[in-house]
Amino acid sequence: MSDPRFLQEGYELCLAHLVEECGEVLAAAGKTQRWGLFCANPLLPVGERETNILWLERELADLKQAIFRLEHALEDEK
Repeated sequence: MSDPRFLQEGYELCLAHLVEECGEVLAAAGKTQRWGLFCANPLLPVGERETNILWLERELADLKQAIFRLEHALEDEK
């Protein structure tokens, strides 16, 4: 999840956050599609490795949060 200390307000910044999270989901989905759900990046130190399925799930959770924030920011603009 995104650190709340770094979340900025306003629809423009929420939209930028959404775009960033979409890119991270695309990266995780691409690696998962290419290497499979249960592979992990062998270049990361052992303590930092996570399987692609865990990475994808984490990025999807971040994207859901970004969508939620943007939806509320857009409501405030109406």
